[in-house]
Amino acid sequence: MSEPSETPNKRESDLSITRRYAELRSSLISRIDLITLKLFIAIVEEASIAKAADREHLAASAVSKRIADLEHMLRVQLLDRQRRGVSPTPAGTALMRHARIILDNLDQMEGEIAEYSSQSHAVRGHIRARANESALFGFFPDALSRFLNEYPQVSVDLMPDTSTGVVRAVRENAADVGIYWGDQPTDGLEIFPCYVDRLVVAVPDGHALSTRRTVRFADLLDYELVEQEPFSSIQAVIERTAAESGHRIKTRVRVAGFDAVCRMVQAGFGVGIVPDYFVAARASSMHLVEVALDEPWANRLHKICMRSRSTNPTATRLLVDYLSR
Repeated sequence: MSEPSETPNKRESDLSITRRYAELRSSLISRIDLITLKLFIAIVEEASIAKAADREHLAASAVSKRIADLEHMLRVQLLDRQRRGVSPTPAGTALMRHARIILDNLDQMEGEIAEYSSQSHAVRGHIRARANESALFGFFPDALSRFLNEYPQVSVDLMPDTSTGVVRAVRENAADVGIYWGDQPTDGLEIFPCYVDRLVVAVPDGHALSTRRTVRFADLLDYELVEQEPFSSIQAVIERTAAESGHRIKTRVRVAGFDAVCRMVQAGFGVGIVPDYFVAARASSMHLVEVALDEPWANRLHKICMRSRSTNPTATRLLVDYLSR
């Protein structure tokens, strides 16, 4: 039997849908501007229209109107507006992903075209970087300073994050390059070794462990331990190692950041595990003692992650090469 022919009503309906799609596509190309995309990214990152407006030096009413106009044009709600702030709807999350790709591609285009400029043969570019706290306060500042002195036409937007957050930001194109530590899932990313630091135990001066040269992790479980934020790579190792030993961690306080750990140790809430340079910089003023941690995981290899090297601009590739030497 032959297929039944389409009815006029169905053909008219299909044509109507096609026209609406064509109109919407034409409207997107002609009316979405880069400033609005940048503002939308800022709103989602700040979870607030007012904070995004402050960040971009605009009036909150002007920012709100741009987003309302964008929602009207796209015919979809992009933000859930609540008393405590805003969050992206599923459509807003999709727009956020594409907006980041668009702006990132423009940054790459600008950097690569600048390399052909007759006015300057110097490498130019803007790099979005994320680093965990260890790298941010230890290795990264000096290394980044040397890199930027060598490439003065390059700028870097550096944000702190947990190691888990660093990898996620690079994968989601919220960052171009990241420094992290630990067994993070890095499927689809390129990984390079970066630097090694060492974890030690910070104890108050006069503590029972303060006269020890080294200590095993199992010995720490006899004392109260200052724990760290749940997504911290160090906290993950602490919890896993304690579980493997069949012991529970004694704790009264959990904090975010190594400086906070040292302050809680100073205040007598227990002992803490932090990178050696953090204790060394504070030992005298905070009356802390650094005890070597005798565990294979105490020596930490930090790594750099990036998306496909071939698709990243020259400035980003140079930074990764510089940091991984």
